[in-house]
Order: sequence, then C-alpha cells, then structure tokens
Amino acid sequence: MFALVHPDAAIAIRTLIALVFLSAATAKMRHWTIFHGVVANYRLLPVVLVGPVTYALPPVEAAIGATLPTGLIAPWTEVAAALLLGAFAVAMAINLLRGRRHIDCGCFQGALRQPLRWTLVIRNALLGLLLVVAVEAPSGRPDGWTVVNGLLAGCALFVVLQSLNALWAIIPAVRRPGRPGVPMENTL
Repeated sequence: MFALVHPDAAIAIRTLIALVFLSAATAKMRHWTIFHGVVANYRLLPVVLVGPVTYALPPVEAAIGATLPTGLIAPWTEVAAALLLGAFAVAMAINLLRGRRHIDCGCFQGALRQPLRWTLVIRNALLGLLLVVAVEAPSGRPDGWTVVNGLLAGCALFVVLQSLNALWAIIPAVRRPGRPGVPMENTL
C-alpha cells in the first residue's frame, strides 16, 4: 500500500501540532479571565455557553496535545485536532466576514495580541490538512531514529510557526494613501 507521508513526517506533523495545542492550552489556562473575554468577543456562542467552553477548551487542547505525538489512539486524536482547528478557522472566518478584524484570535494568549487575519484562518486550515495527511502514514512501530527525526523536525517546525505568529502579531497594518487613520488589511 502506498503511503502519502513518510513515518518521520507523520511524527513531525503530530509533534508540531501537539506543541501548538499544548502551548495554547497552557497560555489559556494561565489567563482564564482573559480567555473568557476572547471567547465571548467572537460572538458565536449563546452567553450561557461562553463559560463552559472557556473552561473546557484548554483541557481538551492539552489532552489532544499530550496524546498526538504518541499515535496511540490514532486516528481519533488526529481527527479531534483537525476538527478543532477547522472550528477555529471557521470562527475566525465568520468574524472576518463580519468585519471584526480588531478582535484577538485567542490562539496563544501570549504577550503579543494577534488580531484576526486571513493568514490565521489559512494557518489553521493547513494544520488541519496536515493532520489528515498524517493519518494516512503507515502504521506499525517506527524505529528509534525515525522517532528522533520526527520529534526534532516537529520541534523545529514549531519554532518556525511561533516565529511567524510573532511576526504576524507585530506587523503594523498598512494605511491607505489619502485616508489617514484607516488601516488596511496586512498583505501577509
């Protein structure tokens, strides 16, 4: 049977996305109150559900992040992670289409706020698609070097993604000529 992705790549993808989920969950749990405001600010849930989602989402993300690299309950963990990433992308897209670019995405709740941008929607969609590809990886027990290579590659990809997230958060909006004070969507 032909596999779409090498086992090293599948482990790298799982590691990358596991680190994304673990860092996001940790940051959200450190700032429950702020995250509650972020969930409410999306204006997609009834008020009665904002609290439960605020307190349920980070532990779910942490559980997914903790189990993804192991592949023990594959493909269920990959499917759950891909569905969450898809839901996040849809929530961002809805708010962008509503013209609500100014709200914080709530992705990592770090020191840098990250306003909604189409770049973030595409990022989440691509991460979800990567997981779908990782599910197609050949099953079986990989050898030690495959695991090490996959883990190191996943960690390196996570550093690159975090660097891009920091850049996307600090790049100023481009201003339209002749209309001072009216920001344009960033072209990145």
